[in-house]
Amino acid sequence: MLAHAFSFPDARFHQSAVTGEWQSRLNAALDGLPCRFRRGATGWTPPTSYDEMQSDYIALFQVGGRRGPPCPLHEGHYTRDRSRTLRDLIRFYNYFGFRVAECVMPDHISVELEFMAQLVDGAAADPASKLRAQRDFLRSHLAWTTELSRRVTAARPHPFFRSLATLTSRLVAADGEYVRSALGVLDGRS
Repeated sequence: MLAHAFSFPDARFHQSAVTGEWQSRLNAALDGLPCRFRRGATGWTPPTSYDEMQSDYIALFQVGGRRGPPCPLHEGHYTRDRSRTLRDLIRFYNYFGFRVAECVMPDHISVELEFMAQLVDGAAADPASKLRAQRDFLRSHLAWTTELSRRVTAARPHPFFRSLATLTSRLVAADGEYVRSALGVLDGRS
């Protein structure tokens, strides 16, 4: 759900957010998670008009000055070597049989979140291997969501996008703690 929310907003997504349907489904999904974390306000309302939502998204995530947008949605913008980040992501994706759609950069947050969902749902040789893959991906490729959240908050956008970035960062951190704890149980450390 978060991956879809970070994609360019279409009219259907805007409508489901305006009616509260998206937020209700999100809260239901969050209620089913095995990890606990501080959600903050998840009853946020989106920009009232579809044009406003698109404009806010573009200004925040896609268009900027010489250095690009204030809050790019690509991990490579938060690392020292984007080409190395992309190579590592592609290796990760290939190893687990994950295919990225044409014309989509592999380091976009929506792609990384979709991949993480596949890791959680996918079959692995054993539970420990599955958890180690999740731990490694969270640590190597989703930790940047903390900086994304900080930048989004500093940009002072519409509360919908600020809440989305904050929730994502908190969820990534909580998932990392949960995975480390679960690995500790499987490895007999707790």
